[in-house]
Amino acid sequence: MFVSDSFHERVRTRLCLLIGPLLLAWFGLAQITPACAQNQDRTYVVSAGFESRKVRGATAYDRLQAPDVVAWDVAGWDRYDRLWKEFAASPNEPALRKYLGFPIGESATEFAVLKVTRGRSAPRWLGWRAGSYSQIESPHFRIYSRADEESGREVAQDLERVYWIWTQVFYPFWDAQAQVALHLKNVSLDQPVGAQLSAGTRLASRKKLRVVLFRDAEDYQRTLAQAVPGIERSTGFYSDERLTSFFYPTEDADSVATRRHELVHQLFREATVRGTLGSRSPGMESGFWLVEGIAGYFESLVVGANRASLGGWDSPRLQFARYRMLSSGDRLPLDELVSGGQRQVQRRNDISRWYAHAIARTHQFLDGGTVAHRRWVYQQLAELYGIRIDVPGAEPPSADDRVLVDFLRIDDALVRAFPPNENLTELCLSGCEVTDSGLKSMGGLTRLSWLDLSRLPIGSDAVTELCPRPETLERLSLEATKVDDGISGWLSNARQLTELDLSWTRCGDPTAKAYSATGIETLWLTGSVIGDGAIPELVKLRRLESLDVQRTKVTTQGLAQLKRAKPQWSINPLQLRVAAPEN
Repeated sequence: MFVSDSFHERVRTRLCLLIGPLLLAWFGLAQITPACAQNQDRTYVVSAGFESRKVRGATAYDRLQAPDVVAWDVAGWDRYDRLWKEFAASPNEPALRKYLGFPIGESATEFAVLKVTRGRSAPRWLGWRAGSYSQIESPHFRIYSRADEESGREVAQDLERVYWIWTQVFYPFWDAQAQVALHLKNVSLDQPVGAQLSAGTRLASRKKLRVVLFRDAEDYQRTLAQAVPGIERSTGFYSDERLTSFFYPTEDADSVATRRHELVHQLFREATVRGTLGSRSPGMESGFWLVEGIAGYFESLVVGANRASLGGWDSPRLQFARYRMLSSGDRLPLDELVSGGQRQVQRRNDISRWYAHAIARTHQFLDGGTVAHRRWVYQQLAELYGIRIDVPGAEPPSADDRVLVDFLRIDDALVRAFPPNENLTELCLSGCEVTDSGLKSMGGLTRLSWLDLSRLPIGSDAVTELCPRPETLERLSLEATKVDDGISGWLSNARQLTELDLSWTRCGDPTAKAYSATGIETLWLTGSVIGDGAIPELVKLRRLESLDVQRTKVTTQGLAQLKRAKPQWSINPLQLRVAAPEN
């Protein structure tokens, strides 16, 4: 989580949210055109797979657009694009599968042929005894694994899946680009690519990328603790020095996203055409924002049956950026991002904030701007990794913060056009232009742990339909919405809540009974209609640390009663001196 690192930061953020109707108005942002007017939101490519989970709203491969959006005169890219579109339409076509190195026949539902043997060639610095681990060979990876074989195979297949998606989006950088151009140079535009492939023709990998797969999180942390300070706070990383990625098997969505993030670092470092970077790390002196931004962009990857998507308003990382920029009015100038190198960035004391801005800018430039802006991103990546390619028509995007805010502020039309990933766990629409109708169009999101709908003109029914399983929620903000005591029954099932904001709503004493049995630690009731009748329920909150009941019907006597009953609580931590926000 990158929103609040401590209670004190939450209080500082809260102060920003309560001073006046809306801070955003002070920046003159209310007149910005909604992002949906651009009709761009995310990038689609062929998923190279047969995963049963659907990309919601995706019925075919009608929006495949990555090469189409950015293509310039790079030999073979148009034919490579056609090859993948044909594969999406006919995933069992033998010629295409053979060319890409995919299994044929009974194993045709997998991404790669895998060979698993007892390991005997792991790097000496790893310190693993021969035969105490397995070695998994896939077309593009060599994995030294202490995990069980099934888990190792699953990770290997996912690495191959991401590899192929990366080649479609970043074909001009790929080290097999010249091979593809040669193989497909005589392919006619009026016939299927598969029908014209020479018999036996297939892509060959220049080198295999090295991956170390630990047994589990404990094995990962114990083995790397001395060499990598802070390893316990990570779930995977790529070492520029060792040219190796380190992971452990996991089904946790955040950890899978981290694996893909680190793999993208490895792909740009090792699977691109040879450049001038040498042994140096990219972004050491400047431009580190894009090294992390492009890897963070791949954290948004959602794989469907025949296509995958990258980016999108529902990208997990954009939820944190939206919270910071639309709710708190936080700004980080583009010049400051671009000029920062790795050493400088790692010394920052606001590293979570920096990541939020870097990844948001990358999303914006790739999917929210023009083709020229997208090409500029490719040009910057080529310079960072020392790759000599010509990117024509690249134009630097505007550094105006308002353009980024416009990109982040979404509306009903956009959420209808691009329904959210059904596995979304964080959703922040605070400061957006989404109504009851827009929320209801999203369908039920059953895995949400953080939901922020602050200041939206939405009622209780829309909230309960959006999140039909409140028992998964840990943080919830409905500040300045139209919810009322009708939400009580739903809220009574949110037993995992640690932070709840019902400020400036019509929620009163009946709702207090609904959340009194939860583990709430921070409760904002500022400006609500709660009164002294709720005090017996409030004092039942065993884990509460902070409570705000300013501008409510709680009397002076009631406040004194609360302080006597719970002297350890921080009550009314902010002193309001301004008008309430408008509903």
